[in-house]
Amino acid sequence: MRRVLLPVVLFALPTSAWAASPNRLSVWAMGDYDGARTEAIGGEDYVATGWSEVALELGSTISNKPAAPARTLGAAGFHVGLVTTFAHLPGRWVNSDYPDGWELMAQDEDPMPLLFVPTVQIRKGLPGSFEVGANFGWIGMSETGVVGAYGRVALVEGYKILPDVSLQAGYSAYVGNDEFELGAMDFSANVGYSLPFGPVAGIHTAKFSPFINLGLTRIHAAPRVDLVGSRLEDRVTELTGFETATTDPDAAQFNATYAPFSFAGGFEVQSGEFTFDLTSGYAVGGAVTFNLGLGFTY
Repeated sequence: MRRVLLPVVLFALPTSAWAASPNRLSVWAMGDYDGARTEAIGGEDYVATGWSEVALELGSTISNKPAAPARTLGAAGFHVGLVTTFAHLPGRWVNSDYPDGWELMAQDEDPMPLLFVPTVQIRKGLPGSFEVGANFGWIGMSETGVVGAYGRVALVEGYKILPDVSLQAGYSAYVGNDEFELGAMDFSANVGYSLPFGPVAGIHTAKFSPFINLGLTRIHAAPRVDLVGSRLEDRVTELTGFETATTDPDAAQFNATYAPFSFAGGFEVQSGEFTFDLTSGYAVGGAVTFNLGLGFTY
């Protein structure tokens, strides 16, 4: 009997842990809060506002980050590392008489005030100053994650009298949640410079590479569950920062709120093959992020 029960108990433990996950987000959970139905109050629909808040802040959190200098790796270069993103969610710190979106969507109504996203980052240099990369991350304390990919090209790099300049475009997706979808497309320009240094005068075995980044993020979010006939109908709707030519009146219309500009800056220190990165960024109206990275460049 014990031999039968033990595997069942071991299998049930992680299931219980995920069920109590503080970062488990649910669309259906927005239908009530603290045992009462969530209805519009005083003409303000805080469910719709909260859904918009989570889409914008989570979308800007999962977007590809400028966690690398402006210069590319070169045709033979390869980089692998671990980058952890810490996201400060402005909406979680605003005093209000009503719950915010994160409280509404959290099944236990007590979400974490910060998000952390450990991410494996892989980058490969290509001929012609091109570079491609991929990110595979986990939303801490949840059963969901992030998958992203991007490409970069250096317009200027390697000149002593000029800064390095590169352009990046990519897309990342929130995965593992069957109640809603979320994705973010990023476009950015990166400007930086690499300063060689070393412990012995005249022998430079390390590089210090500060950089700044200006970008545009386009976010799309939509429920995957059928809300027709529920109190969430027409309150939790498709949101998009993508401009489309559709004439379908039921399709989501472009909203500039979900196409925020972003600003970021940071530096990388490379000693031999080892790299250390520290960056910070802000998407207007979205999350403030801090990114800490360790890796190896070959």
